[in-house]
Order: sequence, then structure tokens, then C-alpha cells
Amino acid sequence: MRYQDIDWDTMWQESRAHKSWKKKKSSDWDQRAAGFAERNLDSPFVAQFMAHLHTEPDWTVLDVGSGPGTLAIPLSSQVRKVTALDYSAAMLAELNKQAKAAGRDNITTVQGSWTDDWQALSIPRHEVAIASRSLSVDDLKGALSKLNAWASRAVYVVDRVGAGPFDPDLFGAIGRDFEPGPDYIFTLNILYTLGIHAQVDFLTLDKRRTYTSREEALQSYRWMVDDLTAEEEERLAAYVNARLSHTSDGSWQLARQTPPRWALIWWRTDG
Repeated sequence: MRYQDIDWDTMWQESRAHKSWKKKKSSDWDQRAAGFAERNLDSPFVAQFMAHLHTEPDWTVLDVGSGPGTLAIPLSSQVRKVTALDYSAAMLAELNKQAKAAGRDNITTVQGSWTDDWQALSIPRHEVAIASRSLSVDDLKGALSKLNAWASRAVYVVDRVGAGPFDPDLFGAIGRDFEPGPDYIFTLNILYTLGIHAQVDFLTLDKRRTYTSREEALQSYRWMVDDLTAEEEERLAAYVNARLSHTSDGSWQLARQTPPRWALIWWRTDG
């Protein structure tokens, strides 16, 4: 088989159909908005991402799948304007709340999704477009093409490496097989078929995760698994409890065997 005969988009769709987790709805993210915002305020991921990002003070940035402003808020201190697009109203409400607390008035929030007409939403072309950990879409090629069209300078996307944020050992502990679905290598190859030669950097996070309470840790792990049975819930709690330790500052720390890894894929659109 020749490389040009590989249909990466079809392979991505097939791999996606066998993944062990379901795409979250906007209502799911609405329920998680407040806790998600709090946990990401000082996320090590943000510092790693920002270290690789190039912007100029007079540029504008479009953040697609912005969530509660994990990147939009720190970005707003470095550029002229940020447009934050997300389909969860609660996430955008958290973003506006955090932006106000930080004294940032150059962030425009827009409720919308990948499949909406961005022109109808009055979203202009920006110098930079980013999509960080938000590529759980039905049409990956279309989403990547859209980002490319809406950025006059560069695009930055963050995609999973292997399991990404999921803990594979958890699935084994509750008696389920784990299939993470397609990761960054599909994204990279689909970009290649679009004539886009992207660069890749890898972001590796700490294996240890800090929580404010035992229940917060349990809830974080429940989020990884769909439709838990009562027996699986007990096994999940046992798995988490066995790995939790209470620190001297009153927080809880959980160590997993494999650290979360992300691929930062970026390319220039200005030639």
C-alpha cells in the first residue's frame, strides 16, 4: 500500500467508533464548569502551552472550545483581543467571571460549536486560532480546515497522545477494556493530506494530581467512565482510595502510573 492510498479520515472515523468513552454533551460540561475552572486556574499545562505559543501584542486570538478560559485568560494579557468560542453556556459564564476578577476586558465570549456558521456568529478572522483539547468532533478534517481558514498567521491545536487524560489502569481495575480511540497521529496525517506540514511538540504532565477533597478526586475519575454500574462504582472508589494520599497542607494527591501526555501541533498559515 502506498501512503497516498491511505484514507486517514475514514481510519479516524473507524477508530473513533471503537473508543471506550463517549463525547460529552454541552449539558455535561455545564455541570462541570465551576469545578473545572477552579482546577485549571494554575494548571501546569497552561505554562507548557504558553511557552510554545508565539503571539504579538497587537494580534487577536480565536480560542475554539475555550472552556472556562484556561488559555483565553492568560492569553488576554499578551494580545490585543481574544475571542472565546464554546458550546457550554456555563463554561462561558465561568470565563466571564474569571476575566472580571482578573480585570481583563478584552475577551469576547461566543456560544457556538464547530458545526455552527462562524460567519453568522460574526466571528472575524484572527491572527491566531487555537483548539486546545477540544477536537472531539464528528468531522476532524472539516474542523482543521476551518481553523486554518480563520487564522491569518498560525494555528495551534492540542490533541491526545495515546490515553491522554484517561488513566488506562482505572479501566482494568473496574473490569473494562480500554480503547482510547484515535490520537494526534491521525490529526497530523489528516493535516498532511490537506497540504499542511505541521510541527509537533509534546507536553508531559506530572503523574501526580492534586485535589481539594477525596470526593473531588472520585468525581474526576468518574468523569472518565460512562454508565458506571454499582459494582464498577465500588471498584473505582477502591482504585482511587488506594492511590490517594493526604498532604500536609490539607489537599489530596493521587499518583497514576502513566503521566498524561499531549501533542501540541502547530503550523503557519501566512506562508
